[in-house]
Amino acid sequence: MQAPDPIETILARLMPPALSQDAQVEIDAMIDELAGPEAEKVVGISSGRWLVRAVIGGGIAAAVGAMIAIFPMNSTSRVSTVLPMPAASELVLISESARIDSMTDEGWQENPDGSAMRALRLNAVEENNVRDEESGMEVLISEAREEILLMPISAF
Repeated sequence: MQAPDPIETILARLMPPALSQDAQVEIDAMIDELAGPEAEKVVGISSGRWLVRAVIGGGIAAAVGAMIAIFPMNSTSRVSTVLPMPAASELVLISESARIDSMTDEGWQENPDGSAMRALRLNAVEENNVRDEESGMEVLISEAREEILLMPISAF
């Protein structure tokens, strides 16, 4: 076995030489120049009006939510006959079906956690056939919807 001194000298030759003091100072100056001026620490004083702005923002959000609840934006839902809603015991579900009208490949999407997912856009239709026991009238209720199906990709 060799003495420890020759091994240390061999390892010392493998290490790159250190930068000179002048080069180190120039690099530090360049980094400071690229970083720009130091930011001043400015802290604004609260006017106390944040509560008013929060209440107004909450009111606007509540109004938008109420409008969406009253006037739904889904224009694809349709009812073949408009009837006043009778008691639930008078309606009998005759049949129900669900089908996919179309399917489109949307390609790959990346989740925030970095996993890859394959996206499929589905246009689905659900139909319910309901009969009113009292009048004997049958009503077809059709509801169209659009869904995005995400499937994890495990192999490339």
